[in-house]
Amino acid sequence: MGSQMPRHVQSFMQNYVELLNKHLPSDLVEGVYIYGSIALGAFDEAKSDIDFIVLLRRAVNEQELAMLQDIHVQMNKYAFGKRMDGLYTQASMIGKTNEELLAYPYCTDGIVEVGYWDVNHITWWVLKEHGITLQGIPIGDLNIPTKWDDVLKTLAYNMNNYWFNKSKKTYLFLSDRMVEFAACTISRIICSLELRAILSKDEAVRLCIDLLPERWHLLLKEGSRIRLKANTKSLYKSKLKRAKGCRDFILYTHQLCNEKFFIRGARNGN
Repeated sequence: MGSQMPRHVQSFMQNYVELLNKHLPSDLVEGVYIYGSIALGAFDEAKSDIDFIVLLRRAVNEQELAMLQDIHVQMNKYAFGKRMDGLYTQASMIGKTNEELLAYPYCTDGIVEVGYWDVNHITWWVLKEHGITLQGIPIGDLNIPTKWDDVLKTLAYNMNNYWFNKSKKTYLFLSDRMVEFAACTISRIICSLELRAILSKDEAVRLCIDLLPERWHLLLKEGSRIRLKANTKSLYKSKLKRAKGCRDFILYTHQLCNEKFFIRGARNGN
């Protein structure tokens, strides 16, 4: 178990690995790995998800899928069970994104379904650079093919498609959840581009308060407030003003990222 994992999480994940080995055929599981906030040293025991990847030697059959579902039913009896988010994919698919994958079992909020989870080059990069091996060969020996250029393309897509399209719907940001999501996730994109590294959301927000003009500091602090102290009073008097500020923040950072990183990087061949 990784030394940076909180003790309670180590014990919980040890139980999980034991259940996998007990109930699944011995020729199925090749490795069990942790990525996400735990791997980045930013796990909050009160609310963070446990992000995991299980590599398989082959596709699961219906009986094995039912076993996986039952394993998670058993894990859901524990405090962290419904905070397990991850996927079960064949080891031959390492480094591939959803566009290249057939549907696979994945777990979200402790429930196993078959389909597509949040698998992109950022997923593989965090696993490659920071991941924790619970069972199987060391991550360095997995030969994960993801390169930083792959991460850069994912960041550009997130900014230019997902977030830019969201900016057209200001009403979305009347929600606390969306304000937090925008402030924290976009901060992470900016810091990733600046530092060529993937940071935790909390660390990224703190850095962006130093990196970005003062105009955006209130929104960043509001996102951090919602994330860390959701029951406290909003820093804004008006939800509508906050929503418009969030929209403007997206438009500003969209332009910033394109001018400073995406367009310039393409011209420079990076």
